[in-house]
Amino acid sequence: MHRSDDIANLFNRFGGSVESYREIEPSYDYIEEAVELFNPDMSTAQPACEIPAPEPLAASSAPQPAEPSSVISSSSMAQVGSTPLSRLLLEIEQQRGGVAAEHPVEQGAPRLKAKVIVVVSAKGGVGRSTLAAALACAIKRAGGRTLALDLDPQNALCLHLGGSEDWPGIAASDSADEDWQPLVRKGFAGSRCLAYGVASGPLRRTVEQRLENDRFWLARHLAHLALDEQDTVVIDTPPGATVYLAQALEIADVVLGVTLADAAAYTSLNQLDRLLAPYLQRESPAQYKVVINQLDTSRQFSLDLCEVLKKRTGQQLLGVIRQDHFISEALAYDRNPLAHTPSTRGCQDVLDLTGSLCELLMYGTQESSLS
Repeated sequence: MHRSDDIANLFNRFGGSVESYREIEPSYDYIEEAVELFNPDMSTAQPACEIPAPEPLAASSAPQPAEPSSVISSSSMAQVGSTPLSRLLLEIEQQRGGVAAEHPVEQGAPRLKAKVIVVVSAKGGVGRSTLAAALACAIKRAGGRTLALDLDPQNALCLHLGGSEDWPGIAASDSADEDWQPLVRKGFAGSRCLAYGVASGPLRRTVEQRLENDRFWLARHLAHLALDEQDTVVIDTPPGATVYLAQALEIADVVLGVTLADAAAYTSLNQLDRLLAPYLQRESPAQYKVVINQLDTSRQFSLDLCEVLKKRTGQQLLGVIRQDHFISEALAYDRNPLAHTPSTRGCQDVLDLTGSLCELLMYGTQESSLS
């Protein structure tokens, strides 16, 4: 049966007329036009810019709703695609809380006028904090001040300078812009001290996370102290690779590695070299020097190992400090070991080392008396 007969029977069943039926013919104009636009083999293809624009709506047509502000343009999507996910999530959180999103501005390290000495070691127990305190007492640059800064959570540096563990410390500072000036305390021999402070486990982890996220946290704080060219900052750091060491090395003028004349300390020098290598290979690196501390001259093994260390370090060796019980006992008696008269041998070694350090800070060289 032909299709038209089916349609006629259908209309008769519902009381209609077949004459009112009009079959809709399919139109392929749009498809053909699309083929012409995107088929490179057709020579009659028309450029996309010549596609006629749709007829404007008549005045009687219903007004179109305004484009919602949440619609993202192609340029906006490109920008979103190049933005880190962490920043996008932060913006969403800030918008949800009704706070305008702020984009962090990358800032370089503030330039410090003061000279910075960073005391480091690969292992503990080498007398690093004791030496840092002694240097803070001994360094007297003309017209300048000396600031001892404790970046070691053990919070021991202030004790070597006549202070107390109750001194307020930098660990409790709330922000990168907080002024440290009210935290500065007077130490032995006219020195100044910034303690780390007593910090619980959670507070310490908070501080370390802040330092991890803010490369120039320490530099900005010290810049707020208005130190000048004649001032000196001596920084005590924890042993090994820590975020505290990384902060200090960013601003160091001299890195002072402390070691002992024993087998374990000799082995750890290689570890210290690897630790400092990324910072000492920069375009304008700090000067790296080594101090052999607490040399026991009563033991031939210590003297022999000291000679091995001298050859190992070469021109990096700044000085040797002989073992001196007066220095080690000074903490127990709450006294400045360098104030003893006449000076003991270890104290004299510290004073000689201080002279070499000051010359190094002023001229970039020092005369070695160890050869």
